[in-house]
Amino acid sequence: MYDNLFSERGLSFDRLRVLVEVHDAGGIAKAAPGDPVRQSQYSRQLRELSEFFGTEVARRQGRQLKLTAQGIELAELVRAQLHSLQDFRATCRSETVDYTIAAGDSLIHWLVIPRLGTILRKAPAVRFATCNLRTNEIVQQLKEGRVDFGVIRKDALMAPLKSAALGVLSFTAVVPKTLVATRSHPTLRDLFSLLPFAAHTSDGQFTQKLRDVAKALKTDLRPTLVCQSFPQALAAVQSGGFGAVLPALALKDLEPGTFVEFPADALTGLSRSLVLAWNSRLPNIRPSAKKVIEHLQTELSF
Repeated sequence: MYDNLFSERGLSFDRLRVLVEVHDAGGIAKAAPGDPVRQSQYSRQLRELSEFFGTEVARRQGRQLKLTAQGIELAELVRAQLHSLQDFRATCRSETVDYTIAAGDSLIHWLVIPRLGTILRKAPAVRFATCNLRTNEIVQQLKEGRVDFGVIRKDALMAPLKSAALGVLSFTAVVPKTLVATRSHPTLRDLFSLLPFAAHTSDGQFTQKLRDVAKALKTDLRPTLVCQSFPQALAAVQSGGFGAVLPALALKDLEPGTFVEFPADALTGLSRSLVLAWNSRLPNIRPSAKKVIEHLQTELSF
């Protein structure tokens, strides 16, 4: 039935593994950095795969050898099959099955990790790894099968992704009480324009919406500290030296009575609907994923 696949030389697990490694790394040079011998070996193995399939799976672009569209398609097909074989082997040996969850740093910190323990008690044969990525990177890696699950904004969904609603992530503005002790009624405008303010700016969409909020209050967003993540902004608030706009989920990490929370009406436009996302092919490739999806949806909802 599959005689034509085995009648010629050139196809092997090792060559297919190299193909996936090169795809994940973005090229041979990145897959084997600083190792010309290994790079040459990878190049030969990709050439042998090209000869076997009768199409170029990799092509030189300038000084780099990168996968072609056919090579990328084959890598994604191979990754799916390797996942299935790995899961089958783990099940037969009564070993854990590995899944990767990708999300932004703040969601991993305040939503995902605190709830994984409960999930693992329900699914003890599963093991998780978290991956801190931007939304567009999560979507791309879900499509390619490089991560299994992602927690992303609902408006970032695209085919072939499936999803389950988790909740609406709201934001609130806070400032240490010590910074507003002399102000009877501090306002959000005060926070943006007069008080030391820590801003998370690595999320372009969030930053632009926050600028719009400041503009509506007839002021500019002029942070005195620029952070790369919300946990960093939270640390700034905890230091007592800065106010910040944070996910409402973060407030549980602030000591009660040490901060002032501003009225959140002006920040409602920052809210975002979150979903658990996965590739529509995942349950077919990895049958145990169906039960994992149920557990994740239940425990990550808020």
